[in-house]
Amino acid sequence: MKTAKERIFWGAVLVCILCGLYAFLALNGLSHQNNMQYTPQAAITIIPGGTIPTVDLGLLTSPTATATFNPEATGQSGIRTGLYVQITGTEGAGLNIRNNPGTSSESLFIANESEVFLVVGGPIEMDGYIWWQLNAPYDKSRQGWAAENYFNIIIP
Repeated sequence: MKTAKERIFWGAVLVCILCGLYAFLALNGLSHQNNMQYTPQAAITIIPGGTIPTVDLGLLTSPTATATFNPEATGQSGIRTGLYVQITGTEGAGLNIRNNPGTSSESLFIANESEVFLVVGGPIEMDGYIWWQLNAPYDKSRQGWAAENYFNIIIP
């Protein structure tokens, strides 16, 4: 038979286990069921869009090219100073723009296929080509000489 001290000991152990089980269920099990019943609501915040600035195009000044016809300064293809030309026929390779007329002159840059230039000088015949001085209307650093074989006149 068990002694009174052993019964008290095992009774205390049983009480501790029951209290621990109750605490575990109270802290985890019951609160978990309460969380499952709660349906959170999403907060919707509407942020208004910004305004798009508008530009009055009437205030912008556009350069007006003044074409002057000089019969002596017209190439065989109808190109003359004051006209705009587009680079074409290079099959995507681009066209060398040179610092002076001639195939031996230094290449300054390569003009892209379909790029547009203003004719400002020429014609000069050299090395089997007719050369024209070109300026890019959007970038004054893109200027030089090119052979007219790769131009199309842009008709305004």
